[in-house]
Amino acid sequence: MAIDFEANFFTQLELLDAAGRLEVEGACTKQTLPAGQVVYEQGDPANSVYIVVAGRVEAFTQSPDGRQSRTVGLMGKGDFFGDLAVLTGQPRLAGVRTCEPTKVMQFEKLAFVRMLDKVPKIGAFFARNLAKRLHRTSTEAHVSVYSIDLAGNLEHFDLLVIFYTIIHSNRSGELELHNAENEIIGSFFFREGQLVHARILHLVGVEAIWQSVMPPATPGTFIFHIKDEPSTPYPEDQKVELASDELLAQGVAKHEAFMAIPEELRRMDLRINRRFVELTWNDEATLPLAERIWELIAKRPQPLDSLWRRLTISSMTFLETVNLMANTGQIEVLANEPVAEVPV
Repeated sequence: MAIDFEANFFTQLELLDAAGRLEVEGACTKQTLPAGQVVYEQGDPANSVYIVVAGRVEAFTQSPDGRQSRTVGLMGKGDFFGDLAVLTGQPRLAGVRTCEPTKVMQFEKLAFVRMLDKVPKIGAFFARNLAKRLHRTSTEAHVSVYSIDLAGNLEHFDLLVIFYTIIHSNRSGELELHNAENEIIGSFFFREGQLVHARILHLVGVEAIWQSVMPPATPGTFIFHIKDEPSTPYPEDQKVELASDELLAQGVAKHEAFMAIPEELRRMDLRINRRFVELTWNDEATLPLAERIWELIAKRPQPLDSLWRRLTISSMTFLETVNLMANTGQIEVLANEPVAEVPV
């Protein structure tokens, strides 16, 4: 199964010539599966490889007595699964089921092997990903197999869904977000399913959570490590105190509120300026932030992006207040000044 953000089947498909694409299309059948459908069970014989065309699936393992199940991977468009067992002839190491209505391309074993022979570029693609997976396994051999419990592609999954999965697993561990260069850009520590610490960019605590769930999704990957303590200390005064259900509900509400903000503000490529000398403000909850923004734009118009980076709040919270200031006539929104050309 693919968890590398570069391992996208459709990206490779676009690189083929017309004959190669026809060969791939002819080797598969397409299916639409309902939410909750089990594609195959752990221990089943391997007879097909699958590509996710649309929707999402989760890989899961079960304890020997069948009483416990846990999610070990999430996959979306362009990800593939089932190839390792088909190529090795071994039973399935994990089961796979759909998280929502999902379209897949199914390659039966014989057709898949023939396709790899006839379309060398696709064969090389699967070989590269198999090598990456084996390398990752060997370099992490000193870590218990149960220390890494969940991984996937950030572009395919809403972080609230990932939070929900970890919360309902009741596990302790740290969720790391990596950008396209594989640098850590965020981390979230859960204790027995409760999100207690969060850090992303220059933010910590609850505001880091709101920043992380903002669209659009960041290119990169996520991985959840089971552990009893975080890798690095988090500020105790920024500990997350929200109950899990409240956190998820607020996250959904803030996501919807953010999408209601005008797109030109969401891009944060504009400036804002005072329209009056004094601020008139009736909303006590946002008054401190409105006053701080008012102070920062006292002398001249300021770009939204640089304003936000001087504050310790999520861009979601920042733009909600800026939008309210604009709607109540306290500020005017201006286009950014053009960058002057430097004489050669």
